[in-house]
Amino acid sequence: YIWNDTNVFVYVRELDGLDQVFMMVLNFGVGTVTNLQSLVPGIPSEANIKLSTIFSNTGKVVNMKTIETQKGEGLILEYRTSKPFHMMDNFKNKCFIAEKACYSSVFNLLYKYC
Repeated sequence: YIWNDTNVFVYVRELDGLDQVFMMVLNFGVGTVTNLQSLVPGIPSEANIKLSTIFSNTGKVVNMKTIETQKGEGLILEYRTSKPFHMMDNFKNKCFIAEKACYSSVFNLLYKYC
């Protein structure tokens, strides 16, 4: 996981070689505004909401300083980065890799033996 408090739990899905990151923001508590940019180093200032449990939020751009979530809401945020979390020293012990996979942009191929 990347960050959590009593209301919100945040984790990411990323692959070596792919600069696209999907961040899950899950609110299990009360409605809140979360400033992930100040809490998590290296994330961009904005992300696209790829999917939300509140359907009207899907497709919007969210400021990472003011991520508003309602009670029970879940967001899938998408952004691009050259600094994946699993390569950062602060997060190496917090990352779980079920089965390593890598992405080759040259061949547009996801492969297992890397």
